[in-house]
Amino acid sequence: MLEKLILFFVCKSKGYITKTQLVKFLYLADLYSVKWTKKQLTNLDWRYYRFGPWSEDIDSCLTALYTQGVLGEVQNNQAVLIEPRENCPDVNDLRFSKGLELMLRNIRKEWIGAKLDDLLAYVYQTEPMLEAKKHYQPEEKAHLNLFLEHEKVVAELGV
Repeated sequence: MLEKLILFFVCKSKGYITKTQLVKFLYLADLYSVKWTKKQLTNLDWRYYRFGPWSEDIDSCLTALYTQGVLGEVQNNQAVLIEPRENCPDVNDLRFSKGLELMLRNIRKEWIGAKLDDLLAYVYQTEPMLEAKKHYQPEEKAHLNLFLEHEKVVAELGV
């Protein structure tokens, strides 16, 4: 699923996405899924690291996609963008459920044109991030408990 989500966000942004944005989009996809369904989309072990959500498996997956010629990086002014390459599959072949595709499109639509600082501020105010920041230093690679977001919505809704 991780590879499919990466391909979705990179292809739908037409290569105008940085690695920082991509990581945050993947985090939001997993977070929203847990928030509403109690199930994470990926098998990523999300960590609080260097002030944000992170997983080393994202780097490994990106490296594999670069090696296969599916994705690549391009320098654009001060930013390094991730772009689809010749071997990139058609995003319509990813076969997401309608609900999942709507959620992913919403994340992309909401944040692709936003200032990076706004995206970071939003992500850093999610329950897993707030809890990790209370107890850990950014260098510690502390586990992020995505289920805190589900517990928050349940409490807010009084369910």
